[in-house]
Amino acid sequence: MNVLMLLLSFLALLTGVFVFKKLWLGAMAAVIIYLIFKISMHASFDTITVPLSSGFLISFELTLLLFGAFLFYNILSSNNHFNDFNNITSAFSSKLSIVIILCLFMGSFMEGIAGFGIPTMLIAPLMLVVGFKPLTSIVLPLAANTIAVTFGALGTPLKIGLGINTSDETVLLTLLLNSLPALTLPFIMAFLYGKTEQLKIDWRKEWKILLGAGFCYLIPYLSTGYFSIEYPSVVAGVFGLISFVFFFIPKKENPSLTFWWNTFYPYLLFVFLLVIAKYYLGDYAWKIKEPLKPISFYQPGVVFILTGILYLFLIKKRQLVLALFHQSKTTVFKIAKPILTIVFLVCFTQLIQQDVSGIAHRYYSDLSKTVQVFITPVMGVSGSFITGSASMSNLLLSNGVRSSNTNLPLLLALLNTGSAIGNAISLQNIVMVKSIINYPIRIEKVLQYNLVVIGFYLALTIAVSFIFL
Repeated sequence: MNVLMLLLSFLALLTGVFVFKKLWLGAMAAVIIYLIFKISMHASFDTITVPLSSGFLISFELTLLLFGAFLFYNILSSNNHFNDFNNITSAFSSKLSIVIILCLFMGSFMEGIAGFGIPTMLIAPLMLVVGFKPLTSIVLPLAANTIAVTFGALGTPLKIGLGINTSDETVLLTLLLNSLPALTLPFIMAFLYGKTEQLKIDWRKEWKILLGAGFCYLIPYLSTGYFSIEYPSVVAGVFGLISFVFFFIPKKENPSLTFWWNTFYPYLLFVFLLVIAKYYLGDYAWKIKEPLKPISFYQPGVVFILTGILYLFLIKKRQLVLALFHQSKTTVFKIAKPILTIVFLVCFTQLIQQDVSGIAHRYYSDLSKTVQVFITPVMGVSGSFITGSASMSNLLLSNGVRSSNTNLPLLLALLNTGSAIGNAISLQNIVMVKSIINYPIRIEKVLQYNLVVIGFYLALTIAVSFIFL
């Protein structure tokens, strides 16, 4: 009965996305169908109210994040902050260099520091400012933010999702499984760039830059992950960017340090405040009532708002209040509809979590070793697609994977990798980044392109995993 309930709910969700082109409608229908089944099965009151209440609390945090990120971007954009960045980068001989710098390296750095969907929400508007099409600005940051999510924000997918706190065998296998995808990801990004921008890629000219970008990312990713689970994404982003710019950007095109500072100091300020907030507030939360999800005092959305206020203070001391009021009002009107979608989507994921976890635990151990290798990363992708988080996907499905008696480190590494990959097609992530871009891009169009990334990534990962099986 639970399997039928989940299938019908997912069918309603996908019908809303692909048939009616309205995610909010599909998510609402999925919630209603699930509730009808639960009530007809005489489920206890708590099994319905607790997930729904937690869903509303999570939606509040995501709304705060969306408002803060959109407000931050609106403040920068309305004050012509990106003019110099647009002028300088438009002179680059290869637009792919900009894609790699923003999506791969800067995205990885921000993922390693912040996570929580923040990288794509920051990178996508920059892509739009530089002159990329709205579809490109959504698809490429999501596609590039896959490998970095294997370690996420300071190792959260491993620490929270799998209970791993040091570089053990699972971490080593995660690094090895993602090595080949790390080398090939720049080529996949170039392929997607050609498709979304409707351009022909000169592979003979670009292959050295693309391969170089892969090595610039892979070497610090591997070497850091061997010793630490907190910083692989951060180090790969920072040192990968430095080495890529030094070796692969022509000297005549390489901007000065002043240019980089003037462009990205608001982002550095945001990261600085985020680290401070994480350090001092990360361990504190408001526990409303058991067993509801506590509301953390560490809220990246608030940090976005504070950063925007500080930026306005630096450039518009006398008009700060008026400018802040105007941008806040604009932001509220633009995010109203996405918030409705997020509420339905998050409530649905909260409702089904226990059933999904139970089904995975019940059937997983009966599968053969070969089938487990194939199915585990797909489970991870599905988990992120549902929950919008690699950490939550790992947490949701790891008990089922642990029911296997053999190859456990490899299977956990496959689950973590699949959960990272799934971020590229997470409905929650797509809604958030679409809201920042604020263009009428259909969700199914984003899925269509990023499913190519998912398929290729899964094929490479599964093929490599048989070496260790």
